[in-house]
Amino acid sequence: MKKMTFEEKVSSLEKLISELENGKVNLEDSVQKYVEAMNLAKECDEKLKEIEEKVGKIVKENGKVEDFDLIEEQ
Repeated sequence: MKKMTFEEKVSSLEKLISELENGKVNLEDSVQKYVEAMNLAKECDEKLKEIEEKVGKIVKENGKVEDFDLIEEQ
């Protein structure tokens, strides 16, 4: 099976949430969809944290990786 992209996971999560919210899913299917949604949410959260960490680093001209600090204008 093809590995889902982040965007595909978010789309699937949105679909599952919509199905659960409409109330037309029986109890057993609801539990299955809930578990699937929670797994997708966890995977998306982990990916976002990974990207945050990558974005939070900057490579200096000398090639050294350092934390990236935002300077807020006042």
